Amino acid sequence: MVSDGVETGLFLGKIPYIKGGSGPRQVVVFFGGNALLRRLDRSDARRYAGMIAALLPEGTTFHILGYEEDPPPSYGLDAIVHDLARMVGEEIGRATVVGVSFGGFVALRFAATHPELVDKLVLMVSAHRFSAEGQRRIEAQIASLEAGNLYGMVRDNAVLFRRPWYNWLVRLRYRRCKGRLAAELNDPASIARAYRALFSTDFERNSAYAARIGAETLIIGGTADQFFGRDDFEETARVIPRARLELFEGERHMLPVERRRHVARLLADFLGGADGPRPEHLAYKADE
Repeated sequence: MVSDGVETGLFLGKIPYIKGGSGPRQVVVFFGGNALLRRLDRSDARRYAGMIAALLPEGTTFHILGYEEDPPPSYGLDAIVHDLARMVGEEIGRATVVGVSFGGFVALRFAATHPELVDKLVLMVSAHRFSAEGQRRIEAQIASLEAGNLYGMVRDNAVLFRRPWYNWLVRLRYRRCKGRLAAELNDPASIARAYRALFSTDFERNSAYAARIGAETLIIGGTADQFFGRDDFEETARVIPRARLELFEGERHMLPVERRRHVARLLADFLGGADGPRPEHLAYKADE
């Protein structure tokens, strides 16, 4: 389906995607945990496309890729990467790969196992592992799903901004649609099963995959991220051979939204086509 220049659909009858932008530069975005909660092509595709377009340089065609709506019990990172590699190989070709949050775990393993498809790699608010606080939050989300508390799970997954009034708006939005969540989201049992499979001991192999990545890599994170700590970002940058780390002091998990212009400049510099000088410092204050 194409609407206002944004195309949505399913690949292999199971992988939802959003396509937007135009130009010769190809970027593939592996989306975050929201794509596990709701099928990407049934979400607000134009809003997601607009968010990604605002971060990327002009002349970029981007594909935002999601995950299966009703995954099998064996649905792990290797299965996701296998399917996404087929799509990228057949439909897109070699591209810059951007992994956002949970999508960074997918992108990391994708880059390690399919180097022929990866020009450059970006891990955005993502590292090779969760922090202890991040793992606690994931366990709390699973507990909410298994208890049937969709509202609590979605609310806690979304109230992640540094600015209090952003969080207030998110709470208001979800209170208003509380009664519709069951109809709008994937089956809670299916989501919980996917979480359990994806964050099992298999997940702990990510550091070994990180060491195999040959692509030039940019890691962008905030020191107050609720899922990844400073140590996690720094360790990931040390493990990946050609990694550059850009840390924003005091920023949280919604850094790409709250510091959009700064992140866009970093991406333009990294991908080629930056306007203005390259930032030379590795720490940004939250009030800039």
